[in-house]
Amino acid sequence: MTTASTILNRLKDETAPMHEQIEENEYATAIMNNHLTMDQYKAYLVKFYGFIKPLEIRFEDVEQPPGSALTEPSRNKTAWLEHDLMALGLDRTALDTVPQCDSLPDVSTRARALGCLYVLEGSTLGGQMITKKLSQYLPIDPADNGRYFNSYGADTRERWQAFRQELLAEADSAEKETQMIEAARDTFVLLDRWITDTLPPAH
Repeated sequence: MTTASTILNRLKDETAPMHEQIEENEYATAIMNNHLTMDQYKAYLVKFYGFIKPLEIRFEDVEQPPGSALTEPSRNKTAWLEHDLMALGLDRTALDTVPQCDSLPDVSTRARALGCLYVLEGSTLGGQMITKKLSQYLPIDPADNGRYFNSYGADTRERWQAFRQELLAEADSAEKETQMIEAARDTFVLLDRWITDTLPPAH
């Protein structure tokens, strides 16, 4: 079995503990228990913004082929978060003062950047469930203040499949495979740390 044909399974299996850990933070738990408030929802998005914005800026420093998911404007999650946060009352000045995470995964190579993006793009699948869940008990509209979790909407699975193909094509050596897995693991760990170490208790 070739490296490329195993990388998706390896990514899923070797990041599983980190994936489970991040889903246990107080905000994710509150979402599933129908206990999240609008203030907590906004605080959660602020934290994602503080992590994803500087990370997407780092992606810009990695040379990419035309059409890569790393440079495709429609996959810009910073823009989704800005849209939601402005709908929730933050202006440009407030956005510019949101604390930015300085402990980010190494995305210095294309393989590492794609490994990191595996986590961010993968989260769009769970975002569909979160959007449905939140809309049951909070005034959240995907077209207004729920853009981030709704992600690509009806096109989410199609976009995920396209990203998977790009990931598979890049995983053409053991070294690249290792870099992808390291970056994905680090992304889960550092994002979880950013959320849990800096957010106040969700009560």
